[in-house]
Amino acid sequence: MSTVHSLDASVRVDRWNNSIPARLTVDPGDTVELEMADASGFQVQPTWTSKDFREKFDTTKVHSLTGPIAIRSAEPGDQLVVHIEAFEHQGWAWTSLIPGLGLLPEDFPDYHLFIWKLEGDQTRSFPGVTLDLNPFAGIIGVQRAESGEFRTRAPGTFGGNMDVKHLTAGSTLFLPVATPGANVLAGDCHAAQGDGEVCINGMEAPMRSRFRFELIKQTPLSSPYARTPGPLNNPRYSKGDQHMFIESAENPREACKAVVRRVIDFIQGRIGCSPEMAYTLCSVVLDLKISQLVNVPTTTVTGYLPEAIFDQ
Repeated sequence: MSTVHSLDASVRVDRWNNSIPARLTVDPGDTVELEMADASGFQVQPTWTSKDFREKFDTTKVHSLTGPIAIRSAEPGDQLVVHIEAFEHQGWAWTSLIPGLGLLPEDFPDYHLFIWKLEGDQTRSFPGVTLDLNPFAGIIGVQRAESGEFRTRAPGTFGGNMDVKHLTAGSTLFLPVATPGANVLAGDCHAAQGDGEVCINGMEAPMRSRFRFELIKQTPLSSPYARTPGPLNNPRYSKGDQHMFIESAENPREACKAVVRRVIDFIQGRIGCSPEMAYTLCSVVLDLKISQLVNVPTTTVTGYLPEAIFDQ
């Protein structure tokens, strides 16, 4: 019979390091209810201003993860199956701009912070806009095979900071086990995010979650794989038009930049906000998609912005 465990966020991890001992060991089939800090590790507070963020925020504490969780009998060559069962936000989130980071650092050289109030499955914090929430964990991963300490920013075969917004409740994630016990870490939860997370953050939020773990023994997996029941697009957003901004370039990143700059201009013209706020909105709702790769050397990128987010 499976057991339900709990693990709080009183001890947090901000580096991959396979020498860190497990905080909890569970059997295959067991469920763990996790408390997860926001990506800042409870640094950012709902009362903070952009000035507070600039003066107090310590980037070396990002990301702040809960774990490790060891699964008995897990060993290299196995697949860890993570059944993602639930997420519960705590009523608020934040999105920032940080000099030198994000898709458009040359356009936004200053710190900026926006605090979201989350109400049920929506937020109306952004003037003139109603956004639907789509909570998920930006980071779910197993400890890496390599010895040493590694920043959590880059994802890899171990999972990690993948920021796949469709890993919501009801989805299942498969990860290749690289160390005995697998030693799962999770966090960096987002209440909502656009595909691209262009300004550097989604809606960064502390959350509670529930995961159930299983093993597929000695069936190697090269990299993460997942299944989701969908829908891939928010149902309310799908009922209205999608504004599509299309750009082509030899460098895909330059095509993305051109798209986002156009969307920032569009949002400013539509609701009269600052460029910083428009960029913030892009990060939590704009979806960047590759439209074509066949016309070498040119890549086409399309940005999709749902009309349904606008209140008028």
